[in-house]
Amino acid sequence: MKKINRRQGFGYVPLSLLWFLGPLLITGCTSTPKSEAVEAPRFLSHTEQEILLLYPDQEERSPRMTLNITVSDTSGSLGQLIQELLYDGLSPQAYTERLITQYGDQYFDMKSSPMLLDEYKDQFLGTLNWEYTETLEASAPRPQVLVISRNLEYYLGGAHGMREKRYFVIFQDTHRVQRLVLEDLIEPASRSRLEVLVAQALRSEANLEPDEPLSQGGFFEDTVEVPDNFFLTPEGLGFHWDPYEIAPYVMGSIEVLLPYEQIQDILKPGTPIGL
Repeated sequence: MKKINRRQGFGYVPLSLLWFLGPLLITGCTSTPKSEAVEAPRFLSHTEQEILLLYPDQEERSPRMTLNITVSDTSGSLGQLIQELLYDGLSPQAYTERLITQYGDQYFDMKSSPMLLDEYKDQFLGTLNWEYTETLEASAPRPQVLVISRNLEYYLGGAHGMREKRYFVIFQDTHRVQRLVLEDLIEPASRSRLEVLVAQALRSEANLEPDEPLSQGGFFEDTVEVPDNFFLTPEGLGFHWDPYEIAPYVMGSIEVLLPYEQIQDILKPGTPIGL
């Protein structure tokens, strides 16, 4: 794999992330004996850029893939647990290297593709210039809850690029750091009620009447499954769909928010989001 540039940049993640974590750390430390005190994490943003040449012997003209990957380096026992949740147990550096290898292998596989027949090699079409960017955002919508979103934007040839967003809802108390799943919040018997509320929110988003089928608003189907990709805000429980998941690309990413007062009766008793 030919790399022509590698750049690393380190800096603090936006101060808001440290501010958000403050209440979590205070809660943990004030209720935990000194011998078991949780070490406060230090968050740093770490961005690495890789540029891969498809034809290394023609550096000035060669199509290339540019990857910009931002991860959060953390220290402290709490930070390390959060890091393991974000990166499948890998370190940020190992995660970054895995992505570079994965997309680099895919990029160089094009050399055996009909796309690169001799009549195209002299043109070096723009569709051969690929890009991948990954960033992180964080918020703390509820006490002891941290919401992190991993945001991807990439172009891997074709008519247009793509966007993806994956939410991590993390709960922390004095004993554990846990990534919440929807089943931690919603009563199993209330799943059908949640589906109704989500469908109503989608109709509202598409300016449909309450009895109009979703397909009239541009959605692929008249029924939509509740996704596992959810988030919390100070106002409610939200759900996210990437382009093409439930609607055409032109409709973009879709998010709906259910106010807490609307879902109060379907939440599990003692839910960790502290309603």
